[in-house]
Amino acid sequence: MILALMVCLTGGYWLFHKQAFSTEVTAKQQSQEQGIPVEVVELKPVGSFARKRTYTGKVEAARTSELSLERSGKLIEINVDEGDPVKADMILARLDTRHLKIVRQKLQAERDAAQAKLDELLAGPRPQTIAAAEATVRQLIAKLKNLQADHARNEQLLERNAISKAVYEASQYDVQQQQAQLDAAKSQLSELKEGTRKEQLDAQKAVVANLDAQLADNQIDLEDTVLKAPFSGRISKRYADEGTVISPETPLLRLVEDQQLEAHIGVPVEMTPGLKRGARQQVQLNGKTYQSTLKAVLPELDPVTRTREVVLALDKQAAEQLIPGQVIRLAMEEPVEMRGFWLPLSALARGERGLWSAYAVVPGKVEGELILEKRQIEVLHTEGDRVLVRGTLKSGDRMVVDGIHKLANNQRVVIKSDS
Repeated sequence: MILALMVCLTGGYWLFHKQAFSTEVTAKQQSQEQGIPVEVVELKPVGSFARKRTYTGKVEAARTSELSLERSGKLIEINVDEGDPVKADMILARLDTRHLKIVRQKLQAERDAAQAKLDELLAGPRPQTIAAAEATVRQLIAKLKNLQADHARNEQLLERNAISKAVYEASQYDVQQQQAQLDAAKSQLSELKEGTRKEQLDAQKAVVANLDAQLADNQIDLEDTVLKAPFSGRISKRYADEGTVISPETPLLRLVEDQQLEAHIGVPVEMTPGLKRGARQQVQLNGKTYQSTLKAVLPELDPVTRTREVVLALDKQAAEQLIPGQVIRLAMEEPVEMRGFWLPLSALARGERGLWSAYAVVPGKVEGELILEKRQIEVLHTEGDRVLVRGTLKSGDRMVVDGIHKLANNQRVVIKSDS
């Protein structure tokens, strides 16, 4: 019974596998008779295409300044260190100002004295001064009358030879001298009544203006002892410390505007005519894409690279993630005049003598039959997962796009989309 059972099981197993094999062979034969399913693409001719080119440049700060003070002096205060962020107009450093303050006090005192004198000239003489001058004139007039009377008597006496001629001449001289003093007093009184002369006022005003100018110059010197940030950014270098005596030519700090970055990229001359100021451009760094705006195309040609430098203003997001000095790339499309057909890269197989081949689906000898025809082609340009080719091809050809390693020339096929 056991033997009979084993024979039955063996026979059933053999019959089952024979039937399965027969079914598989039958299906394979039917597939071969109908044709292998393939996916095709219809060729369309192209006369030109845009070729992507990548150009390399560098990230730079929009503004970078070597900051220094505008006058020499002893450095007494530095408020920032390397790496510190700063805001525009923030005080960064100071010089010793003791000498300048003393000079200012002296100039201010001289200016106050000059202004007081000017005020006095503008106000003119006081009434008491004029009254005193008038009294002096009256006194001189009275004295002159007495001397004139004495001189008249001496003249009569001289005619009678009662006095000598010397006495007569002495009295005459006294009259003339008194007259001169009276004329001088009258002139002084007239000047006092008319007030200060315009020339004197102008001269004193010039003295005051000169001192004002010196005070203004001193104020500028005081302001130059303070170093302020010209724009917001970050301190990159600090060259001196407190106590150092520096000169105007000595840089003190290096300030980098890290919130506004630019990309400086060299581009071939023939690519620049299509670049427009304000146009949006994409740049890449470490596999990431950033947005930028075309700021300028510099007019000069780089003598080493023979390219024109393109300046791109990076967006705020890029400024937060990038730092000056990094290498950045710009991808641009270059128009290329070239005739051919686009094919998927998967449609190509290696041919002979450096050429490539692809399979076209063409009508067979039997009506309704489709077969494969091997075509020799030349690759003109590769772009991602597609290639531009030319060869024994024409517009409208249906080319197999995948699985060509399983195919052969003159093999019967069916198109998936038609099935």
